[in-house]
Amino acid sequence: MKITKILFALSGLGASLLTQAQSTAIGDTCSFGRFAPGLTSFAFASTNTTQITYGVNTTTNIARVYTPTGDVNTCRPVIIWAHGGGFTTGSYLEQKTTDMMTQFTRKGYIAITMRYRLWPTTPANNQQYQEALIRGVQDMVAAIRFVRANASAFGADTSQIFVGGSSAGAIIANHTAFMDQSEAFPLALSNQGGNYNVSTPTVNLSQPYNVAGCVTQAGSLWDLNFLTGETIPFGAVHNTSDATVPHNTGGGSQQIFNQLQSQNVKSFLKLTYSPGLHTPFPATPSAPYVDTFNVASYTQLYAMLKHNGASSVTVNSTTLTASPGGLAYQWYLNNSAVSGATLQTLVASSSGNYKVVTRNCTNCFSTSNTVSVTLVTTKLNSFAFDNALELFPSPCKSFLQIKHGGDVETINIYTVTGNKLIEISKPDKTYTLNTNDWPSGLYFAEILSNNKNIKTIKFIKSE
Repeated sequence: MKITKILFALSGLGASLLTQAQSTAIGDTCSFGRFAPGLTSFAFASTNTTQITYGVNTTTNIARVYTPTGDVNTCRPVIIWAHGGGFTTGSYLEQKTTDMMTQFTRKGYIAITMRYRLWPTTPANNQQYQEALIRGVQDMVAAIRFVRANASAFGADTSQIFVGGSSAGAIIANHTAFMDQSEAFPLALSNQGGNYNVSTPTVNLSQPYNVAGCVTQAGSLWDLNFLTGETIPFGAVHNTSDATVPHNTGGGSQQIFNQLQSQNVKSFLKLTYSPGLHTPFPATPSAPYVDTFNVASYTQLYAMLKHNGASSVTVNSTTLTASPGGLAYQWYLNNSAVSGATLQTLVASSSGNYKVVTRNCTNCFSTSNTVSVTLVTTKLNSFAFDNALELFPSPCKSFLQIKHGGDVETINIYTVTGNKLIEISKPDKTYTLNTNDWPSGLYFAEILSNNKNIKTIKFIKSE
């Protein structure tokens, strides 16, 4: 464990920050094995399935939704999956897809397998392939928007919607993630309605269709220039002997991975070797096929989730601040929970080692770096504050009066758990605060002088 040391010098009850450093998060975990990589740890024993219509074509724009049985979490990541089949065949109900999505759901994800519009015959040229691809992208965009519009019903976290697919479905997912509408093939797009909105019901058109990541199998990208400036995480599994969609030419997974790595984008690639096959294993029996992809994708998705390495502590004067985005916080001093310290910030009032555990809405916990705070008592006259500084009465009831000799730039008032109540800039030499409505308890007045010296003074509010 890396510990960052912070040294404060105190003047009576005041403090001034002398040194500061920072470190990265040291660990994270999710309750009950949720989202854990590997094939042996599942958070749920079974899944529920429902059928939905996500787009304007009520015959084609249908999908199966998989949710964990008994899961009460209302904020879960979502993966939307498109099947393979060369844009002309395949089913969202095929056994290998059902098995893959069932396992994802047992990990704690919401999994959605979408049916999309197929091209009537094998595309005869690039123009037809592009049009078939555009149709798939339009349908996947509609599915993403449907999930966003119905997030509360699904129990979905709209900041963590991922897309994926196999073969043609992987190509659809890659282009949904990385090909902006303005970059799409002009003639193909024009022939297929002119925009990405074709499959989206009017009621959902206001919903964005950006995604948090993309995980695919045997996919490609028509033009690697689509990746320029992109920051979306990417993961893939690809057979190195794949002659249908080669892994290292024609925008295959290896080339996508290389490009994103050069742009410092979080990206992952699992290469397999199965001679003569397009995908890593034959589609039947499904177990080897599913296991090969899922073992890799569990790890890839786990690394893309928001909880991973999300918590850290920074220090400003006497205030410790956890990184944002948590649903709940718990601060610890010397590995013991600080009672009532459940906000994003905490004012350090004792020497020791501080850290914070953050919980996000998916019930995952991230433990921050540790900062070591040392409060050293010194004489009052070691600070450049004038002798006229005083706070009274203490305990206070209906008001608190702060007097100073004109050397004060800012006064901040904090609760004992670090919540800032008020900030007063350029206060008068005699400043009166109305404390009548404040809860009783311990408070801190942080006083910053014009020459940047700081005092932190405790006071009590009584009934």
